[in-house]
Amino acid sequence: MNKKWLLISILGLILLVAIVACSQSTPAPELESLTDEEVEELIVDKCSGCHPSSRVFDASYDAEGWSDVIDRMIDKGADVSGEEKELMVDWLANR
Repeated sequence: MNKKWLLISILGLILLVAIVACSQSTPAPELESLTDEEVEELIVDKCSGCHPSSRVFDASYDAEGWSDVIDRMIDKGADVSGEEKELMVDWLANR
């Protein structure tokens, strides 16, 4: 009976190690090192799921206005991190 539990424990441990090893993903690039083109792609990726990206690029706000707009979109379900929001606001306000 003890050999059975030992075997089950070892197999469980091996399975756990395999699952952890397979779940490792490639780290995301550092957001602060994105180029202007990459930030623009980020904006298209985050915004065009709900409306045309031209709606974003045709709008004109200052940094505070863009921050408010993106906060409203986050409240509606946009998947934007704080760091992404900061980059997007900076890029949009200074273009």
